Order: sequence, then structure tokens, then C-alpha cells
Amino acid sequence: MKMKKKLASVLTVIMLACSLPWQAQAAAPIVSNKPHKAPVATPPAVSEARPVKAAPEPAAVKTDTAAKPAAEVKAPKQAKKTAKKKSKKTKEKQSKVQVQQSNWRLKVAQQKLQVLGFSDERPSGRMTEATSTALKSFQKQHKLNTDGELNDATYQKLTWEAFAKEGIPKVKGKEIVSRAAKYKGVPYVFGGTTTKGFDCSGYVQYVFKDCKAKLPRLADEQALQGIFVTQKQLRPGDLVFFTTYAAGASHVGIYAGDGQFWSASSSKGVMLSSLKDDYWKQRYYGARRVLITNGEVYK
Repeated sequence: MKMKKKLASVLTVIMLACSLPWQAQAAAPIVSNKPHKAPVATPPAVSEARPVKAAPEPAAVKTDTAAKPAAEVKAPKQAKKTAKKKSKKTKEKQSKVQVQQSNWRLKVAQQKLQVLGFSDERPSGRMTEATSTALKSFQKQHKLNTDGELNDATYQKLTWEAFAKEGIPKVKGKEIVSRAAKYKGVPYVFGGTTTKGFDCSGYVQYVFKDCKAKLPRLADEQALQGIFVTQKQLRPGDLVFFTTYAAGASHVGIYAGDGQFWSASSSKGVMLSSLKDDYWKQRYYGARRVLITNGEVYK
């Protein structure tokens, strides 16, 4: 019995000795040189009952026609048909009233129709029914083709008839040229309007005033008077214009006949010059007829 007790006590001591290191290890904290990783959150389940399947990707679509509605695919043909219909309608409208593009010539014609009493429409530069009707009335009165269009023959006659009403009457070209020669040698003075000194437009205005004819003061304003004539159509007393120190009509003279004209030049004052001189030939701008007695212009 004593031996059994001794063996039991020895076993108890051995068991206690074996259990002490494990208890110490469980109580001590875990030490490591590596940093602790944060715990990864587990995403919640979408459904506890059944897992959700990913939606299938759409099938590839053809870029040309599959994505387009049927109406859009046929658009080119429809557009052509629509364009043809529109062009037909436009032509029909134009046949009723000959619509022409807006331009200065049409606006001038409308002004002349007002002067002659054929229209009271405000000049706009656009062909309207009122303008077409007025043109027909004018064409009929002057035995022209009555189509309501502003052709060359109608425009030429229209400008002349208005000029015959607005232009300078009774003064003859020879009278103007004779008076112009009277001031030969008068010096040039910029802005001058008397016999003490003329500039070009001041000289022309003074000569016409001597003959009881009225003209504006400046060359570019004088260039708007009367009707246009070509060099071949020039007659004594017509005005000739040149581009010198400024763009447009910046110099003016009085045509004397035989290709010559009177003007107040900045170098020699009032003198007779030739249109054939290189200086004037290169700077020629145009000519206007302001005397009714010089007659109608024909092409």
C-alpha cells in the first residue's frame, strides 16, 4: 500500500510539472515583429436561399444596320424624294413670281419705279409680287417684253426714264466744256471751291453751277449721279472718275471729247489731260452721264 501511495504521488508531481508550461504559454501575449493584418470583411450573401447568377452580356450589335431603326436605314432614299418634291415646289413658286436674288441692281430698279410712279413699295433688293407687277406695267408702257423680269433691256430703259425725270435738263455738253476751259491754269488747292484755287470735285461743281446745273460737292457723291456710260459712249459734258489717293472715285474730271478731259490736277492745277496717258489709264474708275441732253445710252 505504501508503494502504491508513493507511485501515485510521483505521478501527480509529474503531471503537474508537465501542465505548467502549457498554462504559461496560454496566458502570455503573442509577440511578433510583423504588423497585424486587418481582418478582411466578408461580403454579405446576396441571397441565403439561392445564389444570384451574373446577368449575361448582350450580344454584339452590328454597327451598320442592327442598331438603327428601319426608318433611319431608309433615310437617304426618303431624303432624295423629299428634296425632289421641295425643288419642284420651289420651281412652281418661281414660275409664278420670277424670284431673283437680292442685289443692288434690283434695289435701284425699285427706286426708279418709285420715281416714275409705278410702285410705292419700299426698295428692298428682293423680287416681290408688287415689284413684278410694277415691272410688267412699265414694260407694257414702253413696248418691252411683258414678263415682269428685270432683264438688261428693262433695267436700261428704267434707269434712263428715271434719269430723264431727275437729271440736269436743257444744259448742253458743249456749254459745260466751254466753261471748263475758261478756268485753265487756276491752281490746285485741297478743299478749294473758288477761282482762287480748286480741288477736283470743287472745280467740277463750280463749272456746272456756272451753267445753272446742280451737283454734289464730293467726287464719290458725284459718282452716284446720273447713269453709267462706257468710254466708247462718252460725250462732251459727261463726268469721268479715277482712283488716285483713295479707293473708289477719288478724282473727277469733265469729258471734253476726243479722249480728253478737264480736271484740277494736284501738280498743275486746272488742265486738259488725255485718257490715254499711262497715269490716268491705270487709274480710270468709270464715267457717268448727268446731262439729259447727252441722250439715252444704248448698248
